[in-house]
This record gives sequence, C-alpha cells and structure tokens, in this order.
Amino acid sequence: MKFRTLFTVLAAGVTVASCTSEPLADPASQLQAARSGPAFAASAEPEEEPVLSPFLADLDARLAASGSNLRVLRAEFMVDTGAAEFGSQVLIANNRVRGLAYEWVSGDPRRGGRVGVNYAFDPYQGREPFTRNPDGSGLRQMPFAELEPQLEQAMSAWRDRTCSDAPIDRVALPAGVDPDLLDNLFLGSDGGRGTPVTLSDIVQAGWQLPSFFTAFAGPSGNNIIGVTFSFYFVDGSGNPTDINGDGRLDTGLAELYYNTRFAWGNSGAPNVVDTWHITTHETGHAVSLAHFGKVFVTKRDAANGISITDIKYAPRALMNAVYVTGRTPITGTDNSSFCQVWASKN
Repeated sequence: MKFRTLFTVLAAGVTVASCTSEPLADPASQLQAARSGPAFAASAEPEEEPVLSPFLADLDARLAASGSNLRVLRAEFMVDTGAAEFGSQVLIANNRVRGLAYEWVSGDPRRGGRVGVNYAFDPYQGREPFTRNPDGSGLRQMPFAELEPQLEQAMSAWRDRTCSDAPIDRVALPAGVDPDLLDNLFLGSDGGRGTPVTLSDIVQAGWQLPSFFTAFAGPSGNNIIGVTFSFYFVDGSGNPTDINGDGRLDTGLAELYYNTRFAWGNSGAPNVVDTWHITTHETGHAVSLAHFGKVFVTKRDAANGISITDIKYAPRALMNAVYVTGRTPITGTDNSSFCQVWASKN
C-alpha cells in the first residue's frame, strides 16, 4: 500500500529528514541560527544528513538582489512515498512540538498593522488538476470555478475556530494581478503575467505540474502532493527580525501549491487525494501550525502485511505528519494548537 508522508525543506534550502525528525530547536536558538547562517533540522535517523539545496539558496539571493524584505524560511510538503517496508516498530512520524519557530506578528506594520492575516487565491491557479468519481469513473479536469469553493472551505475551517477573534479575511485582487512570488521565480515569466505583487499574507497559489516541484526538491519532487512555503521578514541589512521580542522569526508570507500529478476529489473517497484534507492541512501550516502526533505500525500489526487499519495514531489529528487516505477533520489537538498560537492575538 502507499503512505503519503510529510517532509521539510528549511531556509537556505536544506532538505531534511521526513517527519520522523526530532523536534526543532527552541525558537531563540533558531533565531540565532538564522542570523548566523542556514538553518538545519536534526534528523532522528543517524544515517540521514541535511542536503543543501542550491535552488532555494538561489531564490533567497534573487529576493535579496530585488530589494525584497522577504526570505524563504522553509517549505513543508507532503510526499507520496510509495510502498513502505516496516521493521519491528516503525515511527512514520513523531512530531510532538506544537507551534513553529516563526509566527505572524499581531499589528505588524509591514503587513498593514493587521491583527490577523488575510489571504488571496491566485486567479490563474497554474494548471487544472484531474478529478474522478468515487467509483473511479469520469476522469476530468477541474476548472478554477470548481476549485475556488474548495479552497475557501480550507480557509473557513481555521477561520471558524472560536478561541480567536483575529480575522482571517480574503483580499479581492485587481484584474491582471499575480499575487504570488514563487511560480514567477520557479517558472520565469509565469505565463507572461508580469511582475508579481504581494497583496496578501497567505496565497492559495493553485496547482502546478510536477516539474514545478522537482525544481526545488529534485527527482523526489515528482511525488510531492502539496507544499507550503513560509517566508520571514529581514531588516535593511538582511537579518531576520523579531520585532515583538517573542524569540520567533516574523512571518511575512506563505504560499501554497498542489501537484497536478494526482487525482483530486472533495468526497473523502480512497481513490483520490482528498482536497479538503490536504488544503486544510497546508493552510494549517500557513497559520503557524506544526505537524503533531505519533503515527506508527507495530510488529504484531505488520506480521501478516500492512493494511490501513494497522496504522495507529497518538493522537489522530489533521496535522499528523502522515496522510494515508480519506479525510481527517480538525480535532481537539489541532484546535488547541491553533488556539495556543492565536488566542493571544485577539
């Protein structure tokens, strides 16, 4: 069977272990590391070493050369790993640190003084992904008019959390505006839409061909399902900022992309990648939520082969670092993680 697992690329382009990695360093240490050079995440597997990505390093150099006050901090992406082999007990994911080493700053003047965040949908949406019926029939492409309400559901899922009054508002885009940065940087002219303009904090940038993902992740990028790129602010000297003194980098932008290689559907059917699950999970990263939960298969369960029912979650959550199939709602753990970040921003 296939498991879909989350991986991470960190600032200055470090590809690190899957989400079996150890918890990130404390925020203050990460801030200092970011000031002194590339930020690496330690791997729980001793044979795995961080791999520098020249592509992401080049993106940062290009952002600096353009005079931008943004830099790429990390990218969290979901990968279809293919068949998995299990030992006596395999930890598919073990992420028990809530929150991230960067957060949106309430009232940040660089974002118009917003208490919460705003978001936009790229009206071009890259490419049209395929979908099919729950019985496997009716393979077709989905136009943006069909995708837009599904993306709105992902945003609404977090906006509806009652612990925070901090707004998560949609921005109306002027005609002909390209609201994201990375498709232009990755793909050059991006269809001749001109210079991108950052008009929102979060951009649902749509679906791209596998070549978009292999550009920053190499051959394994072909199997990336969705990715969230997080950017942080820098000062005039190019140093990361922490204007509210909370020991965390100041988030400046998040862009989300999805892969056309997979068949997508919003029904929770097992023969498609569930649009709500993936887009809501990735949006969770955009609103500062980390992966959480332990996902594993025991030797006893694996003795006669692996099935979906053999997979154990501790606890089961939307922000688990593994996607197997179907749909997981926002759980109490997800909600408490969100509230931990956002309740103080009211």
